[in-house]
Amino acid sequence: MSVTRGKFLKDLGKSLPGMMFGTGAAAAHTLLSKIAAVSRVPENPGPVAPPNPATKQAPGLEFITSGPADNNQIALTFDDGPTPGVTDRILDELKLRKLHATFFMIGERIAAAPDLARRVLAEGHDIGNHTYTHPKLTALPESQVIAEIRKTQDIIAKEMNYGARWFRPPYGAFRADQSSLAEQTGMRVVLWNIDPGDWSQPGEDKITGTILEKAAAGAIVVCHDRYEQTANCMGILLDALLARSLAPVTLSRLLKSEE
Repeated sequence: MSVTRGKFLKDLGKSLPGMMFGTGAAAAHTLLSKIAAVSRVPENPGPVAPPNPATKQAPGLEFITSGPADNNQIALTFDDGPTPGVTDRILDELKLRKLHATFFMIGERIAAAPDLARRVLAEGHDIGNHTYTHPKLTALPESQVIAEIRKTQDIIAKEMNYGARWFRPPYGAFRADQSSLAEQTGMRVVLWNIDPGDWSQPGEDKITGTILEKAAAGAIVVCHDRYEQTANCMGILLDALLARSLAPVTLSRLLKSEE
C-alpha cells in the first residue's frame, strides 16, 4: 500500500493538536456563479491549524494525514455522527453525485440512530471508529482507551456487521505511548491535513472557502456531520471539487486498501 504518512511531534509527552481546530442556461450560470464565489480564498483561513505533517514524533508511530497525489482523489471525512437531520442530508448530496466519503462514528450515537448508521454503510461509504463517548484519550489510562475503542468496534459489528479499519482519536489527540492501542484492534490511525473548523460554526461560505483554498489531490479533509452549516454547504462544495477534477472518495480507495 502506497501511502503518504503523517509526521509527529518531537516531545513524546505531548499529544497531537486537536480539532480546536433546473436545467437550462440560467441554471448552469447560477451554479457556476456559486462555485466561483465559494472558490475565493477567504480572508481568514480558519481558527486553528490542523496537525503539522512536517513535524516528527516517535520512531514507528505513524498517523496517516494524507494519501497519494497521483490520481486526483480527495477524501472527505465526517466525525461525530451519525446525526439525524444532518448525516442524512450529507448522504443525499453524495448519493446525488454518486460520490463517497468516510464517516468516523461515535459509538453512543450509533446506538441512538442505528438505522442512519446502517444507511451510511449501505450507500457505500467507509465507517471509522471515533470512540464510544468522545473523550480526550490522552487524559485516560490505557484500559479506558482500549475500552472506548473496542466498545465502538463491538457496536459497529453488532449494528452493521462491519469491522472498521480506520480510527480517529477525538480532537486528534493520541500520545506516543498509546500508538499501539488502535493497532491491537486492527485499525490504522487517520488524522487530516485540511480542517475548515466547521465545529466552530463559522458559516457555510467560510467552511467551503477554507476547504477549496487548500484542496489538492491526496488531501484528507475533516468535517463534522453534526452541524447544519456543514450539511448546508455540501452540495456547492462537492460541485466545486468536481469542477476542479477532484473526486471525493472513501479513505479505503484513496489509500488503495480496498479489499
